[in-house]
This record gives sequence, C-alpha cells and structure tokens, in this order.
Amino acid sequence: MIRIPRDECVNTETATRKEWLDTNGIGGYASSTVINCHTRKYHGLLVASLKEPRGKFVLLSKVEASLVSKGKEFLLSTNKYPGVYHPTGHQFVEGFEQGLYPSITYRIGDALVRKSMMMVNGKNTILLCYELLEGRVKPDLRIRPLLAFRDIHSLTKENMFLRPKSYPEKNGRKIQPYEGMPPLYVGTNRTSEFFPGPKWTLNIEYLLERDRGFDYQEDLFCPGVFETRLQKGKPVIFAASTEPLGNLERSRKKEIERREAAFSACKDRCKSFSWMQYYSGQFLVRNASDFASVVAGFHWFGEWGRDTMIALPGLTFYAGRREFGEEVLASYAKLERDGLLPNYLDQSSEHLAYNSVDASLWFFWAVQEYLKTGGRIRFVMAKVYQALRGIISAHLDGRVPLCGVGENGLLYAGNENTQLTWMDAQAYGRPVTPRHGAAVEINALWYNALKFFLELTPKDDEVAIRATNAADTLADNFVDLFWNHEDNCLSDVVNEQGQDHAIRPNQIFAVSLPHSMLDTKQMQAVVDVVQSHLLTPYGLRTLSPRSTAYSPFYRGDSDARDSAYHQGMVWPWLAGHFGEALLRQAKDRKEAKAFLRKNFKPILQRFPDNFGIASVPELYTGNPPHLPKGTIAQAWSVAEAIRLNKLLREK
Repeated sequence: MIRIPRDECVNTETATRKEWLDTNGIGGYASSTVINCHTRKYHGLLVASLKEPRGKFVLLSKVEASLVSKGKEFLLSTNKYPGVYHPTGHQFVEGFEQGLYPSITYRIGDALVRKSMMMVNGKNTILLCYELLEGRVKPDLRIRPLLAFRDIHSLTKENMFLRPKSYPEKNGRKIQPYEGMPPLYVGTNRTSEFFPGPKWTLNIEYLLERDRGFDYQEDLFCPGVFETRLQKGKPVIFAASTEPLGNLERSRKKEIERREAAFSACKDRCKSFSWMQYYSGQFLVRNASDFASVVAGFHWFGEWGRDTMIALPGLTFYAGRREFGEEVLASYAKLERDGLLPNYLDQSSEHLAYNSVDASLWFFWAVQEYLKTGGRIRFVMAKVYQALRGIISAHLDGRVPLCGVGENGLLYAGNENTQLTWMDAQAYGRPVTPRHGAAVEINALWYNALKFFLELTPKDDEVAIRATNAADTLADNFVDLFWNHEDNCLSDVVNEQGQDHAIRPNQIFAVSLPHSMLDTKQMQAVVDVVQSHLLTPYGLRTLSPRSTAYSPFYRGDSDARDSAYHQGMVWPWLAGHFGEALLRQAKDRKEAKAFLRKNFKPILQRFPDNFGIASVPELYTGNPPHLPKGTIAQAWSVAEAIRLNKLLREK
C-alpha cells in the first residue's frame, strides 16, 4: 500500500511529479498525477488499445467533477493553463492511496469524499467511483467528461470535424466524435440527468511534454454534464467504455474480486511477497492479436522482444505467474525466423520488426530461468525446443541477416549504420553508440545459448556436433580477443578498428550468464572494474564517467536525450546481472549479499517518491542525486529488482 499525505498533494510542484498507473491487461491503461492534473500527453483515464483502428488512443482524457451544496460549487479537478492552475481542486485533497487500485480523498468542510479509479481487466473500460465517507450533506455531483480521441503520441486541437451530438443510453450517453473511431459509452450507475452542452476546453498544458521538446497544449471536448445526488452509503460509479455499459456495481465488484484473488495468489506463491511483485503484473498483456506478451514500459513503449525475454523471469517465474510465462515463451517461439525473434511488435499493425541480434539469444536465458525456477523440461521440449534449435542452426548456417560467425568463433553483427544491440539509440540521424562487429554481451549470450542447447540435445546430433565446435572455438579465442589489458577488464566491442576500450556494463553478462568463458580471476577483475566505474544505488551507468563521451544529464529535445541515453545514464535492470555476477565470484557470499542489499536499497525496498509511484523507472541520471527519467514504469527494471531480491534470499 502506497500513501501520499496531504502536504505533498496540495503542493502542485511536488504533486505533479508523482504519477499513478492502472492497466487492463490488453495494453490499455489509466494514468495521471496524484491530483489528476495531467502533465503528459500520455495521461488519460481511458487510454485504449484498439483492434480497429489498431493502436493506442487516448479516448477519455479527464473527468471534471464538482460537488454542489447550498448553492456553492466545489471543483475537484486541477488543470494547468498558460500561466495558471485552474480549477484548484488539489486544495481539497486529503491524500492519495494506491493498493489494489488508486484513490484520492477530498475534504470539503465536514464532507469526506473518496474517488477511486479502476480499469476493467480485458476491457477498454474505466470505472470511477465517488463515495461520501463522512458528512451530513447530500451534495449534487456534477461530472464533465473531457474527450481527446487521438493517438497517444499526438494532441487534439479544436476542429470542425468532430461530431458533437450524443445519444441516450440507460443512465448515460453514446458519442462517436469521429468517423473511423469507436463510439464511447459514458454513464452512471445511479439515475442521473444529462445536460447537453457541447464545448471545447482550450489550451490545457502538459508541462513534461514542454520539457521534452514536444507540443504541449491540447484542446479537449466536453459533450455535456451529468448530474446526480451523492449520499453516504450510495456510491456513484461513472464509467466510460468502448462497449455498452452493463451493471456497473457488478462490474466493479467483479473487478475488485479479481484483483483480490490475483493479490492472494501472488502472495501465496511468493515466499517473500512484496507489492512490487503484485504491481509487476501491469506489464503482462494479451494484445490485439490475442498474443501473450510484455509491454516494455508505460506510457509510450510497446512490446519488444528483447525487453520481453529479459523481463519475463522476474515478471512471471519469480512472481507466481508461471503459466503466463509459459504462454509467452510458446508464443514467441512460433515467431522465430532465420534465427531471430521479433524485436518489435507494432502496436498499429501486424508488422514484426526483426531488427535486433540479441532478442533470440536472450530467449535462451529466459528458458534457462524458467527451468531454474522449477519449470517443466517437458514443456521446453514440446513448445520451445524447435525454436531454440532453429536459432542455433540459422547462426551456424550463416542465415541470420547482418550477422555471422567468424573463423575465430566470434559472432559479428551489423555495420556502422545499424544498431542491433540493446544500446540502439540514434540521434541527429546517426547511431550514438556504434557497436557493430563483435559486441561483448552478444558473444557472451551466444556462448551461453550454445552450451544450453547442448544440454538439451543428444551429443551425436548433427547440429549439436557443430554447436560443440562453435562453443569450443569461441571459448578458445574470447579472452584473447576481448581482454583490455590497460584496464584489466573486457573490451566493449571488437571490430576492424580493434578493441573499443570504453568501460560499459555489457561486459558484466560475461560473468552473470549461466555459462561463462571466464575463469574466477577474470570474473573478479570484470566485477571490480564495473563496480569502480559504473555502480550506483539505482543500477549501472552505461559509460564510465572518466570517458570524454560521458553525459550525466538527460534533458532537452529527443535528439539531446537520445544522445545521453547510453552515454552515462543509469539503468536499473542491470542491477540484477551485476548482483548475480558479484555473488558468482564472491569469496564471502554473505558479505556480498549485505553489500548488494545496502547499495541497491532504493530499487529493492522502495519505489521512487517523485515519479511513477508504484514502479521502477526506465533510467536515472548518471550523477547524484540520480533523478528518475524516461518511462515511469519499465518492465525489465521491475523484473530484475524482483529477481535480485530473490537471489539475495537464496542460501
């Protein structure tokens, strides 16, 4: 349970930095700040993942609610307009809570009102529940829905194409503002009166978009006002949905029961339960193609193969969701093509982008983690083995696009114009961190994949014989070709220009993966250098501060931010593999665990207090105080925090 007190809510400076998120399991979500003052174009109460048109769309942006008693109207909402906040409903906020769902409590005189927000699982439906908890008054509740009806990456402006008319539904209305978009059904559980009053609200500002260098002013459309009576013991539920509204009390009760059951199941299956394990389920989806997958991050990321494989163990196998994890592995196994898994599942089409060399190699690690946590070998052989075999065969046959195994056993990929590893940012039209050639983590992953494949395959199998030779050749040459004698660690990349001596975290995987080509002394050297140059309380820096290319700040427009993305920013997901590497070569594991618990306390034991309030963000800035940046909730950040916590509890 997360609680934010009144003093942090009434201050717009602090309140607008705290964001909540609630998801529906099909890619949609509701999200805003703790005072429901939007600061991003990605905020909205009904952000729907649609099949037609395909993609994510902000349908219902906001609900402006007010209480009317004795001729006085008290506005509960807060918006940022040019030069002013209006209304100032945050002054009435008593506090914010997020347990099974987010809620805000308002106090006006002796009246205490709670508003809770809840997406319905499997549906593009949002339920807002208003409850009078204290007070002798029986105020009228006015609700003004504000519609955006646009793609999550764009903004709406007042226009002549919107169709303002709405049509009666039971205790509600139906409106279809634009041709080609689905209708929106809005209404209440209790008898309410609707007063048509089509009106545009102009120039709402999203300050974080301004800071990110994007357009930041939007116009929202209100079709009219709902009015009903709010009484103690008789909650008012307001709903917005892409399908006709049914019994709202039943829908809300059923959704609460589902969440309680999911919470209990997670708690029962996890010996050392944490809220992080429960909230981690927000990333698990069945998308528009009914495909079990992982959303890489909220608000703007989609489904990425690399992120899915890295995040899957922590989100499923270590969080009591083994069956869903199996479904994801089986689903992605069917998509193997020419030795690759898709790195990107397009949200707006059926397009699959096979543009990463490591997603298929991380697939092996995800299966290893599945078996390590008690998974069934029968499932692996029946559902994913052929994909594993296909990946190995394609690499050995030289059928993987832009990728090949050299005579020295190293796996080479890409050219100066491609970005095929996880450090894939481009800025000003060019790669920021060119890593073509033999990247250190790609070769560590390739060796691990070969060795794991050999564990599953008979030794006299034709592909196994070739895989054995490939693994032996790589192991014979890896250290000689990658070792940086100047810094006593591994180089980041080896290519036609020689060794790239930039000290980056990618070398840590050569220690952390189940099968390593390093001896204990070499492992210790790598860990020591990474710890000395890259370790922070929030994860690992992506570049040593001693480098002239090091960038400690993440600000400005998209090109400026992308230029710093992997040039010093701290990535929390790397903490999991650093922890595993440290424990693997530690002389005193008890002492190493104590060090990890102390150092990574900010991401292991608590959520950020000035960003996504129930998750771990995408990244942090390189220098103290290490400010959270990027997405407010990143799948692999959360997943690796869960997995590292599990490693620290093992004997």
